[in-house]
Amino acid sequence: MRLLLAGIVHETNTFAEKRTDLDEFEASGFYRGEELLDLAGTNTVIGGAVDTVRELGIELIPVVATSAIPGGLVTDRAFELASETPDAIVLDLHGAMVTESHDDGDGAVLERVRAAAGSDTPIIATLDLHANVGPQMLANATALIPFDTYPHIDNAERGDEAVRLAVRATAGEVRPVMASRKLPVLPDGPRQFSGAEPTRSIMRLVHAVEKRPGVLTAGVCFAFPWADCPFPGMTVTVVTDGDSELAATYANEIGDYIWSRHTEFRTDLWRVEEAIHEAMTTEGGPVVLADLGDNPGGGTAADGTSILWGLMDLGADGAVVSTICDPEVVALAFEAGEGANIETMLGAKTDERHGYPIPIKATVKRLSNGDFVYDGPMDRGVHDTLGRTAVLGVQGRYGHVVDVIVCERRVQSLDTAILRSQGIEPADCKIIALKSAVHFRGAFMPIAAKILEVDTPGLTSLDYSRFPYERLPRPIWPMDDI
Repeated sequence: MRLLLAGIVHETNTFAEKRTDLDEFEASGFYRGEELLDLAGTNTVIGGAVDTVRELGIELIPVVATSAIPGGLVTDRAFELASETPDAIVLDLHGAMVTESHDDGDGAVLERVRAAAGSDTPIIATLDLHANVGPQMLANATALIPFDTYPHIDNAERGDEAVRLAVRATAGEVRPVMASRKLPVLPDGPRQFSGAEPTRSIMRLVHAVEKRPGVLTAGVCFAFPWADCPFPGMTVTVVTDGDSELAATYANEIGDYIWSRHTEFRTDLWRVEEAIHEAMTTEGGPVVLADLGDNPGGGTAADGTSILWGLMDLGADGAVVSTICDPEVVALAFEAGEGANIETMLGAKTDERHGYPIPIKATVKRLSNGDFVYDGPMDRGVHDTLGRTAVLGVQGRYGHVVDVIVCERRVQSLDTAILRSQGIEPADCKIIALKSAVHFRGAFMPIAAKILEVDTPGLTSLDYSRFPYERLPRPIWPMDDI
């Protein structure tokens, strides 16, 4: 058996001004051919698939695997995949990619692959939990396998599952058929956390359905709300062995349950000042402040300043901000050198959505190339980089110092390894402000005394009225009371 393995992953925030071009994919890792084998043993879809292929002794056709930090529309020249003639195909996709020419970038990938492979070749695609499932995806994939967890810690497991299903389908052991149910719901991200309700109970039902006779796999895509496209909303998918009516019945059962609880996805957020006061008065630490509006994992500029401004103004001791993307300030810090004092304007230089540049006086405490390896439960073993990075000790209003990790690249602060790579031990901090919505929980929950979800400005704000939607079908919750 010959199995083709490939992936292109991007979560597109259509409100972001800067396009996502090839350089963003190259910066995050562009694996070609045999280079895909380098991901073996990592907690990634490709890594899990490679491990299973080796275990089963399958002939692998490794094509390409790449991803880019979420951002603006993907350029047409970055949107390409090679074609081969295998017995089965496993694709690592996101499900919320929008390109300059395609509302459903992932669906277009699947359509191209289907056209090249023919109607009988099994095509199994894994999806991020935040996929916006469009009709092209459903029409061209044999089966869609969404992640089960948020934070996404089951990536390798889904890669393993995809390969095993492809093998069974190719051998004629099973005949996958898929049904889906779309729901007009854009759930708040924090309540999508696998440990929170209603997500915990929803996924418990999904896993119960997967154990029923005739069911091959089932899942829920919770949607990505910052893509202004015609098919948003939560989507249930169920794949059965040759029984489309059974698949539809179970998809509707899960969909009905989600609808009965959809209003529970609303999140109570903290105002910046209230969150900082709460953190300052909490015994022990660290207290994590989740910067919800400026999460680069959702395509933001990663240079928002609202929490830093509050930490400086309110006299917070033992605080660290991870991170602010500001290449200009990094260049200034490197020119000055470690131990030097600098004065400059920091942050909020990309657009007008993420606050205002802050005048700072700071000491350059550390300089590095920004390289690190994820060691938390998400992306474990994967190398990444912040680009050139400076740790600045920024003077606050009352003489206190806030440590700020300033870097050249937009990287979501989802792992304690980022702080440790910059000489900061997270467990020793009083307050940690992170540009992340939920992914940070995998690595930071074990050490956090408290987690506060903060309503900050930015491209991932949960107040959808701040965004100029033009193509979003209405009504849809929570924008409409349904």
